[in-house]
Amino acid sequence: MKKNNFIICRCEDISWQDIDGLIRKGFTLEEIKKLTRCGMGYCQGRTCFNILTRLLKIREQNLIPKKRPPLKPVIIRDIIKYFENEE
Repeated sequence: MKKNNFIICRCEDISWQDIDGLIRKGFTLEEIKKLTRCGMGYCQGRTCFNILTRLLKIREQNLIPKKRPPLKPVIIRDIIKYFENEE
């Protein structure tokens, strides 16, 4: 399998070639996510986030953001209970 055809984000069908092209143009991780929706699919980046950050490191870009909560799915009912108990 050629690396240009290698799929980075299975949820959004984004290939190595797509991501590498954007990195070479100087886009940051946040910009790449907004342009391609990589990391915003069903898995919420569990599959592709590490690959994406490694690609940025390979290209000598240390623009790796911190992960933001929630790191796993949260049930809306739990959020409502949290704020109801806060009062």
